[in-house]
Amino acid sequence: MTHFTQTCRKSSLAAVALILTACTAAPSPSYSHDSTVRIFETLASDAMQGRRAGSPGGIKARSFIIDEMRALGAFDSISEHPFTAQPRGEGGAPVQAVNIHGLIDTDDGDTGPLFVITAHYDHLGERDGEIYNGADDNASGAAALFAIAQSFMTAPPNHDVLFIWYDAEEMGLQGAKYFVAQDSFADRPVFNMNLDMVSQNTEGEIYASGSYHMPALKPILEQSAAGKDITLVFGNDRPEDGGNDWTLQSDHAEFHRAGLPFVYFGVVDHPHYHKASDTFATIPLEFYERSVELIVQAAHDLDENLDMLARARPTSE
Repeated sequence: MTHFTQTCRKSSLAAVALILTACTAAPSPSYSHDSTVRIFETLASDAMQGRRAGSPGGIKARSFIIDEMRALGAFDSISEHPFTAQPRGEGGAPVQAVNIHGLIDTDDGDTGPLFVITAHYDHLGERDGEIYNGADDNASGAAALFAIAQSFMTAPPNHDVLFIWYDAEEMGLQGAKYFVAQDSFADRPVFNMNLDMVSQNTEGEIYASGSYHMPALKPILEQSAAGKDITLVFGNDRPEDGGNDWTLQSDHAEFHRAGLPFVYFGVVDHPHYHKASDTFATIPLEFYERSVELIVQAAHDLDENLDMLARARPTSE
């Protein structure tokens, strides 16, 4: 997750303000939690050298993700999308960064709503001889994407789903900026679900940010959380939240700037945030298991409601 100076805008939509009268969750989708944790631990290991964009560790992480995508067999297509990233506020030469796409393609003729599920896989790399492993930020979200994709193998989505592992988020959301600037989804309705820091919390809480901009999200996600052993908190998405307004603080910001709806799952900042202590060993794995369970269920519930959500267009005021 990246923190930077924000601008504030408020969106209101009469169509999205409806409270859904029928929002019945499907049975819990299946996926391998052990496999998710294995991917998480590998991405957060010293072998990945902190996954800085353009670094040998970042390249190794990308290769690992692509190998795991192929082995999973959930995607109809897998592709790499290179771009040039400029280190932010650090000087130095531009670096070659690469976004990774995995598409689950349904029979909609590529005209129906597109569900874009995202997480960045880069982190800070090595600094002053220490590896900044970025376990929570954001090996946790990058691994959770595999759980969602696997769950769609046994409970297929109703819509096309594009999974994106972004690079260079820590350099100022550059992977997301590159993707949105390509306008690769043309005129298709789009909804973004973004994961960034979903594993480190001692209070058993995870936030869903974005319902301020799209009130119809709340009843859907409340249903997703029903019966789960985790507290889902809504908020951190209002202009009056100041520095705690997360609307522009991770990759979903670029969708919001483009007038596209989003939901962002993440935890509040913690003592390990952007520290060398953000390692796999410090992760409360029981919380991560509950977090991923909720996120997977939410992905299926959002897919069920995607025709309404993706056609919504928040408007600036």
